[in-house]
Amino acid sequence: MLQELRIKNFAIIDELSLSFSRGLNIITGETGAGKSIILNAVHLLLGDKATEEMIRTSEEEAMVEALFDISKNSEVKDRLKERFPKLSSMDEECFIIRRVISRSGRGRVMINENITTLSMLSEIGERLLSIYGQHEHQSLQRVETHIDILDEFGGLLALRGQFQKQFEKFISLSDEIRRIKEEREKREKEHELMRFQLREIEASRLTMGEEESLREERKILLNAKRLMEFSNLSEEILYSERGSALEKIQSVLKQGQELASIDLSISDIIKTLENASIQLEEAIILLRNYSERIESNPQRLEEIDSRLMEIEGLKRKYGPTIDDIFLYKKKIEEEIRSFDSSEGRLSQLEGILQSIQGEVFALARKLSWERNRVALELKRFVERELGSLGMKKTTFKVLIEEAPLSPKGMDRVEFLISPNIGEEVKPLAKIASGGELSRIMLAIKKILANVGERQVLIFDEVDSGIGGAIAEVVGRKLKELSRHHQVICVTHLPQIACYADTHHSVRKEIRSGRTVTMVHKLEKEAVIDEIARMLGGVKVTEKTRDHAKEMIEYAKRL
Repeated sequence: MLQELRIKNFAIIDELSLSFSRGLNIITGETGAGKSIILNAVHLLLGDKATEEMIRTSEEEAMVEALFDISKNSEVKDRLKERFPKLSSMDEECFIIRRVISRSGRGRVMINENITTLSMLSEIGERLLSIYGQHEHQSLQRVETHIDILDEFGGLLALRGQFQKQFEKFISLSDEIRRIKEEREKREKEHELMRFQLREIEASRLTMGEEESLREERKILLNAKRLMEFSNLSEEILYSERGSALEKIQSVLKQGQELASIDLSISDIIKTLENASIQLEEAIILLRNYSERIESNPQRLEEIDSRLMEIEGLKRKYGPTIDDIFLYKKKIEEEIRSFDSSEGRLSQLEGILQSIQGEVFALARKLSWERNRVALELKRFVERELGSLGMKKTTFKVLIEEAPLSPKGMDRVEFLISPNIGEEVKPLAKIASGGELSRIMLAIKKILANVGERQVLIFDEVDSGIGGAIAEVVGRKLKELSRHHQVICVTHLPQIACYADTHHSVRKEIRSGRTVTMVHKLEKEAVIDEIARMLGGVKVTEKTRDHAKEMIEYAKRL
């Protein structure tokens, strides 16, 4: 509920404050008194573009401030908590929106002294206020809102919420699948290279310690001649040639054995020599065996060189050592496994997506069927309400067309209207006047009175082109609507104004040589005088005052 509106230095408004009550709030005044200026100021609370011309002459800033009671609007409370988590419990019941526009261009938007953005202001403002008249904030002029009105009327918001939940899952899953596919496409070439590298490393049959073993074997093959000469010469010196080492040791042993009978201490020396002789014979055998193994093998040397070159090539590609090559092999194996497992994940997600997609389209078709059903009911209700509001010949139609899948289903909904018999229905947003739009919205809001969050409904031009009995009907319907929503109505008709719970009168006055717009909250006799003025024009008589009293008393009985 809008409790108070303050405007300062705006157009010809110096400073004024309006207090509003629950129920029906009426604003009246002569043409040109400044009623539209007040509404233009309210439009700023919905995020309208501000211009320098809006600022009162000789002032640097203009300000519009509104105090709202949001205790009955859970949607706004939740959004405010989300945006401003540190708001107090008092702030959750009432809050102030302030917008300052400046000639310097440095305007400010504040919610409970917290600086915020125009987009946030627009979002919050449009959840609190709905202005019905010839203006961009007239929701009937925005075709995208028609589907919301239809769903609200038909009680389809729960079904739509169920659909939207599945749709969001569907979109989220689709996005994840797309991301995985894009990632796979980007990584495909990289993983092709990894697979080639893995095949190359595996095909090499590389083993730990192989390089060292080959280099040792290569060194031996390169020095085979020297090694063979060494083994042959050693065998000759130790055994084969005349006067070899073994022969000389055996000669010493023979003499020593003969002399041991003379000196027993020689026996220890003989034993040592016998051991040396045995070891020498073993060494000779080893030399012979070694000599037999040593060979010059150019083919084997070529094979080793080729293998070492292959290993060097692998080291240049995958690491400075064989250990590094095996570490790299392990790394790309893990990467390939991860990549391959993503294929399984992708298949799994695509299966889930197919299932959810089926549910989404089933819910969308159900929602579409329900909309087509309730569209006929809305048509009948609206035409009946419009008839009572002086638009008896009006044809109203709800056009439902198939549209791409969106959070609201697979339908595009647009309201069509023909105010005149014989004319085909055309888009309501394009052909209806401001007054007609206001009355159509009044009819729709009357039908939807008990549905949805409580809002502040502002009607401008609702009395355009009507009078007499129809004006009284409009007043009565505004009064009925105000039992469910706070209603603010700008009107020129006494048949509507007499239903007011709170009545404000807008007047122009001259103060200090300047024209200013002033607003007065009327009480009792002042209300009667204003209704009488609206009835009788410039000249107010006792008869018009009595008529005004009658109208007010009659309105109070309803």
